[in-house]
Amino acid sequence: MTVDPDDPIERPAGEGDEPEEGGRGEEEAPRPLGEEEREGVEADLEDLGSMRGVFEAQGARGVVIACSDCGSNHYYDWDLLKESLEHMLETGEPRMHEPAYEPRETDYVLWDYGKGYVDALADAGINEGPAVTLAECPWCQAPLEPTFTYCPRCGRPLAVIRLFRELLARGILEHEARTLLIKAGFEPFD
Repeated sequence: MTVDPDDPIERPAGEGDEPEEGGRGEEEAPRPLGEEEREGVEADLEDLGSMRGVFEAQGARGVVIACSDCGSNHYYDWDLLKESLEHMLETGEPRMHEPAYEPRETDYVLWDYGKGYVDALADAGINEGPAVTLAECPWCQAPLEPTFTYCPRCGRPLAVIRLFRELLARGILEHEARTLLIKAGFEPFD
């Protein structure tokens, strides 16, 4: 009987199990990224954090990246892409992931759009996310997360409180700031 060396069923155990030329065996150390590649991945991580700070508060679940290799869009939740980029920094290899199951495109921000948007904010001197954080709702004292735009208990908008605190930080007297906001149509608050 002749053994076909290319047939894995007929090949004797252990033969042909070596990685192909250019491949990596399991025992080999990861290939570190070059300096330029590392800087690019670190910049992507920073951009991702900026985008998340801006778009997650608006309900975005993550980013969509148009793949130049396969021509498809790849949908990444915020944490998944962050972990993938961190994995790439540690190992030098991209992490495989399962494609999103029937993603709603409107839940994701196009990477290029998001990057341009946060760059424009930075160019205008506007920092990412709400600069004024709130620990609790001034109306009902419900605890708040930094990304909340409305109180989860009473439903009131929190932008007026952030605006009020920003006006105070810029030197406007409290009475004048309250009067200005009430004249603008905002509900009085404590």
